[in-house]
Amino acid sequence: MGAQKTAADGWGLRYPGLVMSTGDKNTVKEFTGMWRLKPDADLVKFTKALVPGGWINPPGSSFSVMTTKLGLIRTARWFVARTQDFDGYTLFFISQFDGSLEKYFDDFVLNGKENLLAVWGQCVGCPSGPDVTAHDVVGYIARGQIKTLACYDVAPSVSIGQIYKATDWYNKTLKFQRAIAADQSNLEDKVNAFFEELAKPYEPVPSAAIVDTGVARQWQYEDVRERVENPTKSHAA
Repeated sequence: MGAQKTAADGWGLRYPGLVMSTGDKNTVKEFTGMWRLKPDADLVKFTKALVPGGWINPPGSSFSVMTTKLGLIRTARWFVARTQDFDGYTLFFISQFDGSLEKYFDDFVLNGKENLLAVWGQCVGCPSGPDVTAHDVVGYIARGQIKTLACYDVAPSVSIGQIYKATDWYNKTLKFQRAIAADQSNLEDKVNAFFEELAKPYEPVPSAAIVDTGVARQWQYEDVRERVENPTKSHAA
Protein backbone atom coordinates (compact mmCIF):
# COMPACT_ATOMS: atom_id res chain seq x y z
CA MET A 1 0.00 0.00 0.00
CA GLY A 2 1.34 3.44 -0.90
CA ALA A 3 2.01 6.17 1.61
CA GLN A 4 -1.08 7.97 2.82
CA LYS A 5 -1.36 11.69 2.24
CA THR A 6 -1.54 13.84 5.34
CA ALA A 7 -2.35 17.38 6.37
CA ALA A 8 0.56 18.75 4.35
CA ASP A 9 -1.47 18.02 1.22
CA GLY A 10 -4.32 20.17 2.48
CA TRP A 11 -7.04 17.71 1.40
CA GLY A 12 -7.77 20.01 -1.56
CA LEU A 13 -9.75 22.37 0.67
CA ARG A 14 -10.57 25.72 -0.89
CA TYR A 15 -11.85 27.47 2.23
CA PRO A 16 -10.12 27.61 5.64
CA GLY A 17 -13.36 27.56 7.64
CA LEU A 18 -14.33 30.07 10.31
CA VAL A 19 -12.02 30.37 13.29
CA MET A 20 -13.47 31.05 16.74
CA SER A 21 -11.01 32.37 19.31
CA THR A 22 -10.78 34.89 22.13
CA GLY A 23 -7.05 35.39 21.70
CA ASP A 24 -6.00 32.47 23.89
CA LYS A 25 -4.10 29.41 22.73
CA ASN A 26 -7.09 27.27 21.79
CA THR A 27 -9.15 27.87 18.65
CA VAL A 28 -12.30 26.24 17.35
CA LYS A 29 -12.96 25.70 13.65
CA GLU A 30 -15.94 24.55 11.67
CA PHE A 31 -16.67 22.54 8.55
CA THR A 32 -19.89 22.53 6.55
CA GLY A 33 -20.41 20.33 3.52
CA MET A 34 -23.09 19.12 1.13
CA TRP A 35 -23.41 16.08 -1.13
CA ARG A 36 -26.18 14.84 -3.43
CA LEU A 37 -27.99 11.81 -2.06
CA LYS A 38 -28.50 8.87 -4.39
CA PRO A 39 -32.11 8.46 -5.58
CA ASP A 40 -32.22 5.12 -3.76
CA ALA A 41 -30.34 6.31 -0.66
CA ASP A 42 -31.10 4.09 2.32
CA LEU A 43 -31.59 6.58 5.14
CA VAL A 44 -32.68 3.78 7.48
CA LYS A 45 -29.26 2.16 7.04
CA PHE A 46 -27.72 5.62 7.38
CA THR A 47 -29.29 6.25 10.78
CA LYS A 48 -28.61 2.71 12.03
CA ALA A 49 -24.90 3.37 11.63
CA LEU A 50 -25.10 6.36 13.99
CA VAL A 51 -27.36 5.05 16.74
CA PRO A 52 -25.81 3.56 19.91
CA GLY A 53 -24.52 0.08 19.08
CA GLY A 54 -24.73 0.66 15.33
CA TRP A 55 -21.06 1.31 14.62
CA ILE A 56 -19.76 -1.16 12.06
CA ASN A 57 -16.09 -1.20 13.03
CA PRO A 58 -15.55 -1.95 15.87
CA PRO A 59 -18.91 -3.74 15.88
CA GLY A 60 -21.44 -2.62 18.42
CA SER A 61 -19.76 0.63 19.35
CA SER A 62 -21.38 4.00 18.66
CA PHE A 63 -20.65 7.24 16.91
CA SER A 64 -20.54 9.21 20.16
CA VAL A 65 -18.14 6.80 21.91
CA MET A 66 -15.69 6.61 19.00
CA THR A 67 -15.86 10.36 18.40
CA THR A 68 -15.09 11.02 22.06
CA LYS A 69 -11.92 8.97 21.71
CA LEU A 70 -10.69 11.32 18.99
CA GLY A 71 -10.75 14.16 21.53
CA LEU A 72 -11.38 16.67 18.75
CA ILE A 73 -15.00 17.09 17.71
CA ARG A 74 -17.17 19.44 19.78
CA THR A 75 -20.41 18.98 17.84
CA ALA A 76 -21.65 17.42 14.60
CA ARG A 77 -24.97 17.15 12.84
CA TRP A 78 -26.46 15.77 9.63
CA PHE A 79 -29.67 16.72 7.83
CA VAL A 80 -31.19 16.46 4.35
CA ALA A 81 -32.90 19.14 2.28
CA ARG A 82 -33.60 20.15 -1.29
CA THR A 83 -31.31 22.71 -2.89
CA GLN A 84 -30.91 24.41 -6.26
CA ASP A 85 -27.49 22.77 -6.63
CA PHE A 86 -28.64 19.16 -6.97
CA ASP A 87 -31.64 17.20 -8.17
CA GLY A 88 -33.40 15.32 -5.40
CA TYR A 89 -32.20 15.58 -1.83
CA THR A 90 -28.90 16.88 -0.49
CA LEU A 91 -27.07 15.63 2.60
CA PHE A 92 -25.61 18.38 4.80
CA PHE A 93 -22.97 17.87 7.48
CA ILE A 94 -21.88 20.51 10.00
CA SER A 95 -19.11 20.09 12.54
CA GLN A 96 -17.11 22.16 15.05
CA PHE A 97 -13.78 20.97 16.41
CA ASP A 98 -10.55 21.90 18.15
CA GLY A 99 -7.43 22.31 16.05
CA SER A 100 -6.82 22.92 12.37
CA LEU A 101 -9.08 21.96 9.49
CA GLU A 102 -6.35 19.75 8.02
CA LYS A 103 -5.81 17.93 11.32
CA TYR A 104 -9.55 17.38 11.55
CA PHE A 105 -9.60 15.51 8.26
CA ASP A 106 -6.48 13.56 9.17
CA ASP A 107 -8.26 12.32 12.30
CA PHE A 108 -11.52 11.76 10.42
CA VAL A 109 -9.78 8.94 8.56
CA LEU A 110 -9.64 7.07 11.89
CA ASN A 111 -13.39 6.51 11.70
CA GLY A 112 -12.60 3.77 9.18
CA LYS A 113 -13.84 3.09 5.65
CA GLU A 114 -16.81 0.95 6.68
CA ASN A 115 -18.25 3.57 9.03
CA LEU A 116 -17.69 6.43 6.59
CA LEU A 117 -19.31 4.53 3.72
CA ALA A 118 -22.34 3.72 5.86
CA VAL A 119 -23.08 7.45 5.77
CA TRP A 120 -21.42 9.06 2.75
CA GLY A 121 -21.74 5.90 0.67
CA GLN A 122 -25.38 6.98 0.26
CA CYS A 123 -24.20 9.97 -1.79
CA VAL A 124 -23.52 10.32 -5.51
CA GLY A 125 -19.84 10.12 -6.43
CA CYS A 126 -18.58 8.67 -3.16
CA PRO A 127 -15.75 6.23 -3.97
CA SER A 128 -16.46 2.60 -3.15
CA GLY A 129 -15.08 -0.85 -3.84
CA PRO A 130 -12.52 -3.16 -2.23
CA ASP A 131 -9.53 -0.97 -3.11
CA VAL A 132 -11.02 2.24 -1.72
CA THR A 133 -9.46 3.52 1.50
CA ALA A 134 -10.81 5.66 4.32
CA HIS A 135 -8.52 8.41 3.01
CA ASP A 136 -10.32 8.26 -0.37
CA VAL A 137 -13.71 8.65 1.30
CA VAL A 138 -12.54 11.53 3.50
CA GLY A 139 -11.11 13.23 0.41
CA TYR A 140 -14.59 12.99 -1.13
CA ILE A 141 -16.11 14.48 2.03
CA ALA A 142 -13.63 17.37 1.94
CA ARG A 143 -14.56 18.20 -1.65
CA GLY A 144 -18.16 18.82 -0.56
CA GLN A 145 -17.18 21.84 1.52
CA ILE A 146 -19.32 24.99 1.38
CA LYS A 147 -18.78 28.33 3.13
CA THR A 148 -20.32 29.17 6.50
CA LEU A 149 -21.63 32.70 7.05
CA ALA A 150 -21.59 32.76 10.85
CA CYS A 151 -20.81 30.43 13.74
CA TYR A 152 -20.96 30.46 17.55
CA ASP A 153 -19.11 28.53 20.24
CA VAL A 154 -19.66 28.97 23.96
CA ALA A 155 -16.01 28.69 25.03
CA PRO A 156 -13.52 28.56 22.14
CA SER A 157 -10.59 29.39 24.44
CA VAL A 158 -11.15 26.15 26.37
CA SER A 159 -10.12 22.93 24.66
CA ILE A 160 -11.95 19.64 25.04
CA GLY A 161 -9.05 18.35 27.14
CA GLN A 162 -9.31 21.35 29.47
CA ILE A 163 -13.05 20.78 29.83
CA TYR A 164 -12.41 17.15 30.79
CA LYS A 165 -9.70 18.13 33.28
CA ALA A 166 -11.83 20.84 34.89
CA THR A 167 -14.71 18.40 35.28
CA ASP A 168 -12.40 15.76 36.71
CA TRP A 169 -10.90 18.18 39.25
CA TYR A 170 -14.33 19.50 40.22
CA ASN A 171 -15.67 16.01 40.95
CA LYS A 172 -12.56 15.02 42.91
CA THR A 173 -12.66 18.26 44.91
CA LEU A 174 -16.34 17.81 45.68
CA LYS A 175 -15.68 14.27 46.89
CA PHE A 176 -12.81 15.55 49.09
CA GLN A 177 -14.94 18.34 50.58
CA ARG A 178 -17.70 15.91 51.48
CA ALA A 179 -15.22 13.53 53.08
CA ILE A 180 -13.80 16.34 55.24
CA ALA A 181 -17.28 17.53 56.21
CA ALA A 182 -18.24 14.02 57.30
CA ASP A 183 -15.02 13.23 59.22
CA GLN A 184 -12.11 15.57 59.96
CA SER A 185 -9.88 12.92 61.51
CA ASN A 186 -6.67 11.96 59.71
CA LEU A 187 -6.81 15.27 57.86
CA GLU A 188 -3.25 15.09 56.57
CA ASP A 189 -3.84 11.65 55.06
CA LYS A 190 -7.00 12.86 53.39
CA VAL A 191 -5.21 15.89 51.90
CA ASN A 192 -2.38 13.75 50.58
CA ALA A 193 -4.85 11.29 49.07
CA PHE A 194 -6.71 14.20 47.46
CA PHE A 195 -3.55 15.49 45.75
CA GLU A 196 -2.75 11.99 44.55
CA GLU A 197 -6.19 11.80 42.98
CA LEU A 198 -5.73 15.18 41.27
CA ALA A 199 -2.48 13.95 39.71
CA LYS A 200 -4.17 10.96 38.06
CA PRO A 201 -5.22 11.30 34.38
CA TYR A 202 -8.75 12.48 33.76
CA GLU A 203 -11.43 10.35 32.14
CA PRO A 204 -13.29 11.77 29.12
CA VAL A 205 -16.67 13.22 29.97
CA PRO A 206 -19.36 10.95 28.46
CA SER A 207 -20.62 12.35 25.17
CA ALA A 208 -24.03 11.87 23.63
CA ALA A 209 -25.56 11.54 20.19
CA ILE A 210 -29.23 11.74 19.33
CA VAL A 211 -30.52 10.08 16.16
CA ASP A 212 -34.15 10.37 15.08
CA THR A 213 -34.53 7.03 13.35
CA GLY A 214 -38.15 7.77 12.50
CA VAL A 215 -37.14 10.68 10.30
CA ALA A 216 -35.49 8.26 7.87
CA ARG A 217 -38.93 6.82 7.12
CA GLN A 218 -40.86 10.10 7.12
CA TRP A 219 -41.53 12.70 4.48
CA GLN A 220 -38.99 15.50 4.65
CA TYR A 221 -40.50 18.99 4.70
CA GLU A 222 -40.86 20.40 1.20
CA ASP A 223 -43.23 23.25 2.07
CA VAL A 224 -40.85 25.43 4.08
CA ARG A 225 -40.84 28.13 1.41
CA GLU A 226 -44.63 28.36 1.50
CA ARG A 227 -44.71 28.49 5.30
CA VAL A 228 -42.08 31.22 5.41
CA GLU A 229 -43.13 33.38 2.47
CA ASN A 230 -46.90 32.82 2.58
CA PRO A 231 -47.71 32.07 6.22
CA THR A 232 -51.44 32.85 5.92
CA LYS A 233 -51.88 30.46 3.01
CA SER A 234 -49.82 27.68 4.62
CA HIS A 235 -51.70 27.91 7.92
CA ALA A 236 -55.00 27.73 6.11
CA ALA A 237 -53.87 24.54 4.40
